[in-house]
Amino acid sequence: MKKRWGAFALMSIAVVSYAQPAPSLTREQQAGLDKQDHDIAQMADVIVKMIDQNKTGEVWDAGSAVAKKVITREDFVNKVTHDRAALGTAAMRMPMGVKHLHFDGTGNMPAGWFMSVSFDTQFSQARQSAREVVTFVLDPDRVWRFAGYSVR
Repeated sequence: MKKRWGAFALMSIAVVSYAQPAPSLTREQQAGLDKQDHDIAQMADVIVKMIDQNKTGEVWDAGSAVAKKVITREDFVNKVTHDRAALGTAAMRMPMGVKHLHFDGTGNMPAGWFMSVSFDTQFSQARQSAREVVTFVLDPDRVWRFAGYSVR
C-alpha cells in the first residue's frame, strides 16, 4: 500500500512539474478579445430582436453555410416560431456572457471555432425566465456568421 501511495505521489509531482501556466495576454491582445466579445454580443442582440419581430427567415438568410447544411430555412423558421409561440413576447432580456468553443468534428458539431451568446429572457407568458442562445461560427473567410438559435 505504501508503494502505491509513493508511486502516486511521485507521479503527481511529475505531472505538476510539467504543467505550464497559460501565457498571459498582452493588454492589446486582451483588448482585441474584449472588443470581439462586445461585437459578437451586439450581433446576437440584433438577431434576437429580429426574431422578436418575426424576421427569423432573414436571420437564416444571413447565416453561415454551416447552419444552412444543418437545417433548411423553412424548418428553422417553423422551429423558432413553434419554440417561441407559447412564451409570448420578450419582456426583459439580460445578456449572460459569451463563450468561446472549439470542436474537432468528432461529435455532433462540425469542426471549427464557435462563439455563443446567452441571454436570460423573461417572456410575457412564461412563469420563469428562459435561456436564449445565439451561436456564431468562424467561416473560412475569417468572418463570424450566425450558426444557430435556441430557447429553453
